[in-house]
Amino acid sequence: MGQRNESSVSAKEMEETIKAEIEEIEKYKWYLGEHIGHDPLMDKSLNEICKEWIQQNARSFREHWEMVKRNKYS
Repeated sequence: MGQRNESSVSAKEMEETIKAEIEEIEKYKWYLGEHIGHDPLMDKSLNEICKEWIQQNARSFREHWEMVKRNKYS
């Protein structure tokens, strides 16, 4: 039947990736709150916080996550 190529991603892998990204964004939001001394949602929308995380951290997170997945699924 269908052979899996490297660019195909299972629903389970996609779900795990999205959950991991959400956890990292939550950690980032917590860090911001610790840094400024209050809930960052008082100053910014969650959408803005997510955008910041994506701009500042998404590339390195995804590189790390790809290594984790290769080790887990190989």
